[in-house]
Amino acid sequence: MLLLLVALAHAETIGAAFPPPAGATRVEADAYGDWLRARPLYPDGRPVKSYAGDVIPIGAARVVDLPIGTRDLQQCADSALRLRATWLRATGATPAFHYTSGYLSSWAAWAAGTRPKVSGSKVTSVSGAAAPSASDPTFEAWLMDLFMYAGTRSLPLDTVAVTTPRPGDIVVQPGSPGHAVVLLDVATDGARTWVLVGQGYMPAMDFHVVAGPAEGWFPVEGETLPTAPLAVPWSGLRRWK
Repeated sequence: MLLLLVALAHAETIGAAFPPPAGATRVEADAYGDWLRARPLYPDGRPVKSYAGDVIPIGAARVVDLPIGTRDLQQCADSALRLRATWLRATGATPAFHYTSGYLSSWAAWAAGTRPKVSGSKVTSVSGAAAPSASDPTFEAWLMDLFMYAGTRSLPLDTVAVTTPRPGDIVVQPGSPGHAVVLLDVATDGARTWVLVGQGYMPAMDFHVVAGPAEGWFPVEGETLPTAPLAVPWSGLRRWK
């Protein structure tokens, strides 16, 4: 246990592993953006793995040390939801996000023992369905439920459209298949803007830093952010409410 704690304390972070492109400087971030920059990475060379432990042949600059669960649920939009929910909970706030149906799933309600009852597109809340608990396993169970019913179509319900990227923003293409990526960092060089991008994908897999052309970074240009295997349109740039 002591060796594990020492290893985690010395884990390389996103911010340390990916300095801005030459001549660029990081933009000022809010508390969430700073938290993202401090997320730990697995050692360099560690491949992206699926929820089942299989190696996934996908282009990744580094793999972020972030839980993915043991079911095929935490995909692209879900990775963004986990990051935001984990940060909110760590700050003492109460995360709450919408299902695609419009139902608001609240961690506070789940911790109090309330559970959603899904019948087709109708969702109702059942109080006292479980014993109250605010433990880590209960939080994980809430996330897995959220991932089952949320996705790229629900993210617009919890975000607002913006035009200038900031660390912590997401870029979303709602649909089936849709895609969503997280802007882990942003830097500028005069008139140019660069972004460091993280994503999950299908099947549920490790959240990873996408390999951009400039030592991991992507220039903000054109109409799309050319992440692979799916690009996303810059018109889908959004910020958490």
